[in-house]
Amino acid sequence: MKMKHLIIGFTGGIGRATTKALLEKGESVVALVRNLQKAEKYAEGLSGIELIKGDAANLSDVEKALENCSTIYYCANVPYPNWQTEARELLSVSVTAAINQKAKFVFPGNVYVYGKAQQTLVNEGHPHAAGTKKGKIRIEMEQMLVRANKESGLRYCIVRMPDFYGPFVINGFYDKIFQNALRGKKLQWFGGLNVPIELIYIEDGGEAMAIAGLSDKADGMQFNVPGYSETTAKKFLKEISKQAGKKSNISSINIEFLVALAGLFNPMAKEFKEMMYLKSERLIMTGELFRTTFNTLPSTPYEEGIRKTLEWTKKFFK
Repeated sequence: MKMKHLIIGFTGGIGRATTKALLEKGESVVALVRNLQKAEKYAEGLSGIELIKGDAANLSDVEKALENCSTIYYCANVPYPNWQTEARELLSVSVTAAINQKAKFVFPGNVYVYGKAQQTLVNEGHPHAAGTKKGKIRIEMEQMLVRANKESGLRYCIVRMPDFYGPFVINGFYDKIFQNALRGKKLQWFGGLNVPIELIYIEDGGEAMAIAGLSDKADGMQFNVPGYSETTAKKFLKEISKQAGKKSNISSINIEFLVALAGLFNPMAKEFKEMMYLKSERLIMTGELFRTTFNTLPSTPYEEGIRKTLEWTKKFFK
């Protein structure tokens, strides 16, 4: 009987958080990793994970890792500058493997597909009306799953979340904010400081992925899993600074021109420019469908999530 779960993208925030949630539920987890040394660092404190060396871009590597697995959790992420050339191709390898091995496919969606919010609280019926390159790529990626379901019977579900923060979220933005707070350096934000935003604590995201992946109720479904509550960057950063105890200054770049200028020196900032609307306009999701389907909605208060993230930052970055 197939009981194991394969994680693609274990050395990313959501991959590790999903692994942690599955292991805590007594499940067996296999992770396909390119860099064993890096993966071992991420695996510290997780008992029972099996690391397999291989490449997620190689179909036979993925199929081999999927043997005796019932589910594939696709948590791989491609750096922003490579989305255009790599994101869809990499996904299609794991989708093909899942079809061939008859495994369920669990995919972490994001809000890019929605474009600008057309509802006060964005539910799963919101139009996929992305106006950005990255949003359109994400729509194509999700359509790949829907098509594989229709044509090849792929069982899948999508768990859609806002921006992550927390342990092992290392993207050159949120991890830097927490490191700077502990050093008393300036906390730099892109976007408006007083715009309503929501952020999800990464381990809530992993828990939601595990719950949906383990339930037949999720098959063919898309779920929105929001952050703990609506907040603002100013409140969020002030809480980080307060808990770090170093009184960091807070500043923001909220002018597209300045973000574009930063992009001349920083490829990530360049890619961030088209996503600026998410930091300058309100887009808040409702998690009602997830809550009513599973009678729970993972939700860590910001104060607690920030405390845990600061503790992890101290340990991980020394």
